[in-house]
Amino acid sequence: MNTPLAWKNLVHNKVRTAIGVAGVSFAVILIFMQLGFLGGIIKTATQIYDALDFDLMLRSPAYLHLTEARSFPRSRLHQSASLSEVSHARPFYLGLSEWQAPTDGEWRGIITMGTDPSNPGFLSPVICEEITKLTDLRFVLLDTKSKPEYGPAAGNKFSSADIGVETTLGPQRIRIVGLIELGTGMASNGACITTPEGYVRACPWQTIEDVTFGLLRLRDPASAESVRARLYQLFSIPQVDSLGSSSPSDPAQYTNADVEILTREEVLQREEFRWVHETPLGQIFTLGVWVALFVGVAIVYQVLSSDIANMMSEYATLKAMGYGAKYLTQVVLSQSVLLAIFGYVPSLLVSWVLYRVVEALSGMPMILTPTILITVLLLSIFMCVLSGVAALRKLYQADPVDLF
Repeated sequence: MNTPLAWKNLVHNKVRTAIGVAGVSFAVILIFMQLGFLGGIIKTATQIYDALDFDLMLRSPAYLHLTEARSFPRSRLHQSASLSEVSHARPFYLGLSEWQAPTDGEWRGIITMGTDPSNPGFLSPVICEEITKLTDLRFVLLDTKSKPEYGPAAGNKFSSADIGVETTLGPQRIRIVGLIELGTGMASNGACITTPEGYVRACPWQTIEDVTFGLLRLRDPASAESVRARLYQLFSIPQVDSLGSSSPSDPAQYTNADVEILTREEVLQREEFRWVHETPLGQIFTLGVWVALFVGVAIVYQVLSSDIANMMSEYATLKAMGYGAKYLTQVVLSQSVLLAIFGYVPSLLVSWVLYRVVEALSGMPMILTPTILITVLLLSIFMCVLSGVAALRKLYQADPVDLF
């Protein structure tokens, strides 16, 4: 009985209800977009790691983020390969170099990766097949998701027309011999892959013996924790916990700590934490969700409180007929939930279109995941119910005496 009365309250004044639904939709679209941007940051920050083939990763304890990863001695990889549990121990190089756009000659920072063509460190068979084309240290593969500012021949996106083009990467001339589709990360709008020797040419401050990442593939991925413990023992390094902390009794024990070992899950979690919680970018979009909620609460409160004020005599009549505050509260809250649902449906459609537009223009992956869909629905209901609770103060003022 509550829902029909709440429904009749909404359809009684269609203009006011339409305004309320529009207000809810506006707030819900804001929430959708903020969560989409936040998800895009997480996906962009980890997409290169998602493409790499490893169960355990070796990297420098001084690691900051993807393009400021520092390096560690390659000898650690040779030691790792000595364990029978390790099937592959691949060196992987990554840094930020300078790319000269072939079209306008402008220089721009570009993510440069180096991997062995005979044993590439990527999961995608398509990328691994392309990497076999790197038969010379002057050859590179270019990411097709690199922005137009890097000088594609077509003007807007790199294509087969760019294969064979020569330009400058770092201090040396290179030739584009193939294209891959990967994604560029948060620190640069372009990315390319070359051989380890080609990487050193592009980033001369690093040597072949200074590895950025060590990609360890295990015969049994479930044994990651036990293999990590054996590696720390092999390296004579005090084992750290999952948060990267340790408390040895003697600080001198840190002397040989030139590498840390992380599982795939830890790598992704740390990178996500870095960009979402430790940088202003992630904090802005998190704050944006709360701002959108506040805007929605204010709009729905105005709609509901205005509706209650206009029907004060009707609510007073219900009280005179014996309906208590509990029943009237259920009516208002049901009305709030209906507003949330009515506002959610059109905002979902609009947000889907906006996601596609933003992704096409910015290159940031905007994905309407089931988690986002459910989260936004729950937040919209919470927002409207909270507004309804705030508007109940006016409802409780309804008095049968007002009828006379």
